[in-house]
Amino acid sequence: MTETLHSEFVVQAVKNPGAPAVYSDAGVLTYGELNERSGVLAERLVAVGAGPGVPVGICVERTPDLLVGILAALRAGSCYVPLDPRYPADRLDFMVRDSGTRLLLTTPASRADCPAGPTVVVLGDTVTTEPGAKPVPVVPGDTAYVIYTSGSTGTPKGVAVRHSGCVAMLAEMDRIFEGCDLSGVSAASSVCFDMSVMEIFGALCRGGAVVLVGSAVHLPESQYVDKITHLNVVPSVMNGLLDAGALPPNVRTIVFGGEALRSKLVDRAYRETSADRLFNAYGPTEGTVFCSFGLVPRDAGEPTIGRPSASARVYVLDENLMQLPAGEYGELYLGGVGLAHGYVSRPRITAERFVPDPFVDGERMYRTGDIVRFTADGELQFGGRTDHQVKLRGHRIELEEVEARLTGCPEVREAAAAVQGNRLVGYVVPEGDGHLQDGARLDAGLQSVITGKLSAELPDYMVPATIVFLAALPLGPGGKLDRAALPEPPAADSISAGPLTAASTPTEAALSEIWGQLLDLEPASIDVRAAFYDLGGDSLLLIRLARLMTRRFDRRVRVADLFSFRDISSLGRWLDEESGATPEVVQSARRRANTRRAALRGRGTSIGG
Repeated sequence: MTETLHSEFVVQAVKNPGAPAVYSDAGVLTYGELNERSGVLAERLVAVGAGPGVPVGICVERTPDLLVGILAALRAGSCYVPLDPRYPADRLDFMVRDSGTRLLLTTPASRADCPAGPTVVVLGDTVTTEPGAKPVPVVPGDTAYVIYTSGSTGTPKGVAVRHSGCVAMLAEMDRIFEGCDLSGVSAASSVCFDMSVMEIFGALCRGGAVVLVGSAVHLPESQYVDKITHLNVVPSVMNGLLDAGALPPNVRTIVFGGEALRSKLVDRAYRETSADRLFNAYGPTEGTVFCSFGLVPRDAGEPTIGRPSASARVYVLDENLMQLPAGEYGELYLGGVGLAHGYVSRPRITAERFVPDPFVDGERMYRTGDIVRFTADGELQFGGRTDHQVKLRGHRIELEEVEARLTGCPEVREAAAAVQGNRLVGYVVPEGDGHLQDGARLDAGLQSVITGKLSAELPDYMVPATIVFLAALPLGPGGKLDRAALPEPPAADSISAGPLTAASTPTEAALSEIWGQLLDLEPASIDVRAAFYDLGGDSLLLIRLARLMTRRFDRRVRVADLFSFRDISSLGRWLDEESGATPEVVQSARRRANTRRAALRGRGTSIGG
């Protein structure tokens, strides 16, 4: 069998059809069932035009159907283009047009969120497949998937990754994780990010099971959390999970990636979890998930980003593309079998970033923009960036894209963006606000208008959590933006939002105390109409909030409830209802979810049929 990203899954399914492949809220899906469903759906996709060189969009919520669809697209010979149904419609439209996606796979639940244009195939529809609609085999050089990353020009760019790079990545994982328990691998990453490739296929191609959850904040609420033995996680997310006491109880291996890892967190993870091995991984999407990996032992000081992968060519070069000796910082260039094709429909940017390799005739290397150095023992030490790209909770963000969207708002004259702590902050000079005094201020009303417009254009992780309003952006001697001079955001209780709506019931007062504890705010300063996020909260604090509320009110509160009720006023009404009933919109959503789960349990091998 030709070695592809998915070929070893089929081998495992034939060998152990009764073994569990996916644990999720919908129940357990075996290898045999996943193999059958994805195979039937692959034939259906071929019948409507799928094959090598044909991208298939996957616009599916986080249920087992998501894995069925990805495997079906690959088995049909196509590459898959992940399309998160929660993304803004404009962004999904752009990704479909830019990638040339003509086929789109979805479910009844996500159908309304899909972009228009491609031929739509709905999982679960009863369709008769044309005779002879058999998949065409792919070769290692074919594209396996196209993942879109943030772009410095103001629009995202698609990275086309080959099967050969994925196979090399899986082989490297075999070497690195020898002796590790991969029987239950947490799949909490969005499929729009390449860590998901390591989570899904690292398990399914090696006989392990995927424990599918909505996101990291949903880990403690999974009924199968005790099945998780292997966890891939971003350092800042790990801190939040530890703070909430929400780590899987049986985890034995933890892989960090997506952000700088500090020894303080390493020590804490060894101390507060059951893990006996921690790893640090590094790599851009353009290099197929990771290009260096390292075991991080206990009490070893500040961790490196590991040694280069066996399949990667890693250079540390100066501005003249000359190799630098160990100990000297330079830009990291990356080559080898994991190198992507380039950027879809972006020949100029591809040529700028994928340059000829001066050390290997006929090969290319990728300019990562990361500053690193080799240590004396051959490991890589990360030193920063050459540009304005940042990583925030594992998400790769080009600040220029955020700034372009900010300045596109009619309320904004000038804008900048920066990461402050664990928050993305926007800095705005308002249009027509010449009377604005010097100094930084917050304005809840104007922030709501601007972020509302950004939310229609950008994924949630790229929308600034806070917008600071300035009379002018700080400039350096050359007249360019001085990012280092951007101020810390003012305290949240200084927001000029008009009269405060104070707590008026015992429940609201109790909630104000809990929010104040988590957000380091005076309870009396909290407006019961203000959303948790607007006051400085984040998704990881929701885990702690749910647990504190459960104990305080003696009633189970889930993270999903906190996504439905975002301020103290609505939470208070919900908690005070004698019956515990929820608004009709939430009841309806839960009924639809329960219907989908029941259908998944009873559908057998009919998905995609």
